Amino acid sequence: MKKILAIVVLSLLWSGNAYAKIDWQKRNLCEDTKYKILCSKIVNKKLFGLNTIANFKFEKGIIISLIKVKKGENISLLNNPDPSYVAKYTGEYIVYKNVEGEFITEFKPSKPMEHLICDKANNCLNAKKIK
Repeated sequence: MKKILAIVVLSLLWSGNAYAKIDWQKRNLCEDTKYKILCSKIVNKKLFGLNTIANFKFEKGIIISLIKVKKGENISLLNNPDPSYVAKYTGEYIVYKNVEGEFITEFKPSKPMEHLICDKANNCLNAKKIK
């Protein structure tokens, strides 16, 4: 009985750490001189998603940071993160904010999605062309 209880407790502790929320402030690449120019081009700009199949553009929020994430790491900032929402590649990811909270998304998403980064005058650039 003690062994079963120990296994249950250890599995709960282990599973809780497996999906720990990312502390994006500690990973903020915008404080690194290597990323200062890139961050000046994207931070405080609007992030739009573009579905290239349906030709549908939608606003995601305002970009607040750029972070580095490892492939397979959970990128959900929700209190109860979805274990399937993981990084598809190791590299830079965008942190954005809207009325629903803060979120992490790919800098350069895979097809059919694209990200557009727009200034206040709605001049937009495809994220794939920024660097």
